Amino acid sequence: MRWIVLALVIGNLATFAWFRFFAEPAAEAQPATAPVRQEGARIDLVDEVPAESLGPPQPAPPPVERPASKAERDGQTLCTIIGPVGEEYQGSDIVERLGALQVAAELREVEMGGQMRYWVYLSPLGSRREAFRKLRALQSEGIDSYVIPKGSLTNGISFGIFSERDRAETLASELQERGYPALTREEPRTYLERWVVLAAGGEAQLADAFWQQLQLDYPEMERRQNLCEELESD
Repeated sequence: MRWIVLALVIGNLATFAWFRFFAEPAAEAQPATAPVRQEGARIDLVDEVPAESLGPPQPAPPPVERPASKAERDGQTLCTIIGPVGEEYQGSDIVERLGALQVAAELREVEMGGQMRYWVYLSPLGSRREAFRKLRALQSEGIDSYVIPKGSLTNGISFGIFSERDRAETLASELQERGYPALTREEPRTYLERWVVLAAGGEAQLADAFWQQLQLDYPEMERRQNLCEELESD
């Protein structure tokens, strides 16, 4: 019995020595830490920002106004014209469309300016008799000419109208060398065209949709503005 007790004592001492000197100490438990998340700049919604930090409201930009044309600055009235109208029924159709929109308009013959011409002439003489006397003297020298019967140069002598400035100036120089004080004058060639003429201020009553549709129906026509006084019928 004594040996049994002795063996148990020795065994306990051996077990104590093992755990005391040879077993690794248990790692102390560390508290778990959440990973650190990198945050960017904070985005604040407008509704979340205090009103005082937004500053005073910015005023709306003023409307862009169309600059007045020179004619308008001078107090002259502009009228819109549509054309040129090739066939009369086309003009009548446009006038009817405008009338349905309460815009007065009419189809009219309008004098249009064409290519510039150059007139070589002598200034008007004192009377018709004096003009024909000068004409006979010119023709006796073989100079082609004629008396101007009417207009601002009535009783003057014409030597011809040319489409090229150089030709006109050359002839005038030749006549001056021969003792005749010839002059040159620009004369625009004019012709008549049919246009639809709107009453003054009529265009302001028309929406963009009207012009867009008109351009689709009559792509060969254009819209212009002329002085109303220049479009008045004689």
